[in-house]
Amino acid sequence: MKFSIGSLTVSSGTTVTWINDDDMAHTVTADDNSFNSGSLKKGDSYKHTFSGAGTYPYHCTFHPTMKANVVVSY
Repeated sequence: MKFSIGSLTVSSGTTVTWINDDDMAHTVTADDNSFNSGSLKKGDSYKHTFSGAGTYPYHCTFHPTMKANVVVSY
């Protein structure tokens, strides 16, 4: 019950792809709700492009202890 990468650092303009390899449904939901994958079942994926520098914490709405973040630099 965790994201496989707890913190990912990328450059501005990078598109990050999440793939659910788990048997349970999960979401990729920004803490500030700026992005939200909706429910992802096994094999589903979600992409989001990060255009501004900063730290973007996110979680799974179904499993609130699942937390991670994307750090974006210029």
